Amino acid sequence: MTPEWPPAAVTGAGSDPTGAVAILAPRGRDAVVAAQLLHKEGIGTIIVSGLDRLAALIEQRVGAVLITEEALAGPDEERLLRVLQDQPAWSDVPFVVLANGTVSNRSDRAIRRMDSLRNAVLLSRPLHAEELVRSVRSALTARGRQHDARKRMEELRLREKQLFESEAQFHAIADSVDQMIWSTTPTGFHDYFNRRWYEFTGVPYGSTDGEAWAELFHPDDQDNIWRRWRHSLGTGDHYEIEYRLKHRSGDYRWVLGRAQPVRNVDGRIIRWYGSCTDIHRMKTAEEQRQLMLAEMNHRVKNSLAMVHAIVSQTLRQAENLEDARAAIQSRIGMLSQAHDRLVQSSWTEAHILDVIDAALAPHRNGEARFIVKGPNLPVGSKQALALTMALHELATNAVKYGALSVAGGHVHLKWEMADAQFHLSWIETGGPPVAPPARKGFGSRMIEQALAGYFDGSAELDYDVGGLRFNLIAPVTGLTTGE
Repeated sequence: MTPEWPPAAVTGAGSDPTGAVAILAPRGRDAVVAAQLLHKEGIGTIIVSGLDRLAALIEQRVGAVLITEEALAGPDEERLLRVLQDQPAWSDVPFVVLANGTVSNRSDRAIRRMDSLRNAVLLSRPLHAEELVRSVRSALTARGRQHDARKRMEELRLREKQLFESEAQFHAIADSVDQMIWSTTPTGFHDYFNRRWYEFTGVPYGSTDGEAWAELFHPDDQDNIWRRWRHSLGTGDHYEIEYRLKHRSGDYRWVLGRAQPVRNVDGRIIRWYGSCTDIHRMKTAEEQRQLMLAEMNHRVKNSLAMVHAIVSQTLRQAENLEDARAAIQSRIGMLSQAHDRLVQSSWTEAHILDVIDAALAPHRNGEARFIVKGPNLPVGSKQALALTMALHELATNAVKYGALSVAGGHVHLKWEMADAQFHLSWIETGGPPVAPPARKGFGSRMIEQALAGYFDGSAELDYDVGGLRFNLIAPVTGLTTGE
């Protein structure tokens, strides 16, 4: 005889209550006969003696219930209904109910009791064996599908959770790095930018999705950027390019753009992930380095020419070799001293008066041609080097062509701090009339570009007819930035 539950002893195929049929048929041998019949068909059964124990078994996710109609009217009917109402959304326990006599002419109470089971099939007695087996097997099949649906739902929830956690981790990593991170669909549609992108550009979130990000490219870089990007989209090749991107300040800054495709197991591109790295300082520094190297080469040639001029002019004017030797030693010594200061200022902090003395020393002749005025401010080594070269260039040009090329000419060099800005001016007076050059030479470019770059400010040469003028304006931080 099939034992009663509990304990949960399952007769028939397997030992899992979720795949078995609970049988509640308290009168006569109905329960035993039904269990034997189902056992022959390989269906597991559990015989219970009352609604309370049936309700407990349903809480354990029994496969299906075979119950006689009279057993539904037991004292624990309310507990059974509560258990059915408390079933999770995916669970709908199937009932096979054996009716008393025919299923026609039933009372309203009997109909309501059947409706309360939610998922019930009514069979009339006496019962044909095949009809019972088919009804129970159909109920178990439906119940199995419920479990499969629950399993798939749990797998989907797990994948959704894993995807959410993975996406959260990606966003946390992407937002923690200093680079601007972005991604696109396989067609190149931009659908993600990290926080650094919006901090750099200053645009509203989502405003650069799709192809709208191209509006931030420098107009001169647009064609090259799109050509390279379309090539990568068409071939799957790595994308890498330097271009200018609009900063939140309104200026364009150099960035290095890179992107790599992500492929599925079939080799098909499913995403593009890219980055933009701010390389503006490095790019500017490289341009300045090249400019300064060229200027150093220019200065060495000028120094050699100056040495040659000192030697040749001294020898022509000296009355004897001893006087010539002394004069040459004195003048070259003064030039060497200026170069020593210049070299020293390239790696240690200097003061602006020392820088000016070093730059103007080779051009002073004791006639007070330079009028210098300003506070003795500290400047960084890079700024000192650039300022020394610029002032030496200005002084050399003044000696050759400007105010210092004639008697009575003067140079007024003044600087001050005003409104948190550094102002420096070079004004020549008493010299020959000035006319703008047909083209700016290397020295002019070095003065305006390199000097302005090192001071993070602006520099301008003004070819006023009354005398050359030069103005440098920079923030206070520009005096020592980069140290």
